Amino acid sequence: MSNQPASFASSALKRSESGTVNVNGVDTAYWKYSANRSDAPTLLFIHGYRGNHHGLEAIAGALPDFNVIIPDLPGFGQSEEFSSDHSILSYADWLVNLIKNLKLNSPIVLGHSFGTIVTAAAVAAKADVSRVILVNPVSAPALKGPRALLTWLTQAVHWFTQVLPEPVGNYLLRSRLFVRSMSVIMAKTRDSELRAWIHAQHDTNFNNYTSRRVALEGYRASISNCVSDYAHLIWQPTLLIAGDKDDITSVSEQVRVTKEFGNAELVVLTGVGHLTHYERPGEVAEAVRNFCQVQK
Repeated sequence: MSNQPASFASSALKRSESGTVNVNGVDTAYWKYSANRSDAPTLLFIHGYRGNHHGLEAIAGALPDFNVIIPDLPGFGQSEEFSSDHSILSYADWLVNLIKNLKLNSPIVLGHSFGTIVTAAAVAAKADVSRVILVNPVSAPALKGPRALLTWLTQAVHWFTQVLPEPVGNYLLRSRLFVRSMSVIMAKTRDSELRAWIHAQHDTNFNNYTSRRVALEGYRASISNCVSDYAHLIWQPTLLIAGDKDDITSVSEQVRVTKEFGNAELVVLTGVGHLTHYERPGEVAEAVRNFCQVQK
């Protein structure tokens, strides 16, 4: 079977160019994927925890009719880490100023997973954006999600790695067993070729963080905040895209949180969980295109 997500990601690479911008004292690496039309709107993508820009390239590849910009979050990929704590407040302020420093004129911002919390916090803090798209939003506290036990176990692993000597703790966080276990749990597709590609993506990119401090502080931020904390402050048109098998936030919670926004709608993709960006990038792209009212 043809691996369409991998083809989308490959297509994105062919139209990408990289750059660096200093935001809040942090050299931030970013990639721009130029559109095939002069009147294309601009999308700014914010990736998830322990990811980097590669994680959202399949969606970018499925949106050739948009200009897409994907930065590496501070502390991940090729971006420097914060000298301060890697908290949602730090990331939100960074995003507010990233939009200013890149001189983007009210872009559409799309966040995935942890990136949805960062995006929601930044928009609530008056980031200059025209529309908001939250893919697999962490809409409720992760410790109360459908797989709360799994989250508690993951939290225990992070606590354990924090009390160990740094080289040992970092080794465990980066271990193939830990990374592959998370990948196996989150992937819902039964397509063996697609599963293999997803596992390879995690193997390659999930450990692309600068230090143990970044991994631990980022994880703490991810379970201490959620989109619901900021939804009531967001009045821009907002689209939530969820998977009905998501282990982090249930569909019922997504329905509840959608009502907390000033102007929001929810699209639920069936048969997929938290990895819609890997498993269903074409469907995510189509939902984005419809929401933005852009014709192919």
